[in-house]
Amino acid sequence: MANRLLKLRAVQLISWNVNGISNKAKRHKTHINLLESAKLRQGWVGQVFSAPGNGASRGVSTLISKRMSFQLIKQIADKDGRYLILFCLLQNEKCVLANIYAPNMGQSVFLSKLNLILAEFADYPILMGGDLNLVSNAVVDRSGRPLPSDGTLSRALKEIQDSLALTDVWRMVNPHTREYTFYSSAHSSYSRIDYILFSQSMEI
Repeated sequence: MANRLLKLRAVQLISWNVNGISNKAKRHKTHINLLESAKLRQGWVGQVFSAPGNGASRGVSTLISKRMSFQLIKQIADKDGRYLILFCLLQNEKCVLANIYAPNMGQSVFLSKLNLILAEFADYPILMGGDLNLVSNAVVDRSGRPLPSDGTLSRALKEIQDSLALTDVWRMVNPHTREYTFYSSAHSSYSRIDYILFSQSMEI
């Protein structure tokens, strides 16, 4: 794979994980359907793309600022709301935006299938982010003792990173820092399961 160098100036990425909402009115909106996704269009939003899914806690949306030069070339939306892939012109450069919400079981199989889908765009820079529901390295990404599945899931993530030449940007900048994005009451531990991965060919 030979990704072309992509230079993106003043591009900011934000990942929101809207889950576990206690408010009853909001809880019914945890599942983002097409009608609700339209309501995500705030003052700064120019375009909204969604993979709503069909479950009560699934669905992903990608919001593009109206100040951003963006043109959609191809969209792949998972029917279960687990991923949304946008092949696009961003700031006049071809790239892929992949918004991911992995299941909390069967992550290895999910990532293998995702890897095959993204292989179609292997010649283009990829920006992938979202909730992967696994830790990259249990030693630094989990506050408690490693779980039996951690090793297998970490290898699955490394496989897709190696295959697509993706870098965990936050870990690259913070090689030894312990910060977490999720608390599991079942395991009484914190973990970092949300990621933003960039192609190694990108200039950041």
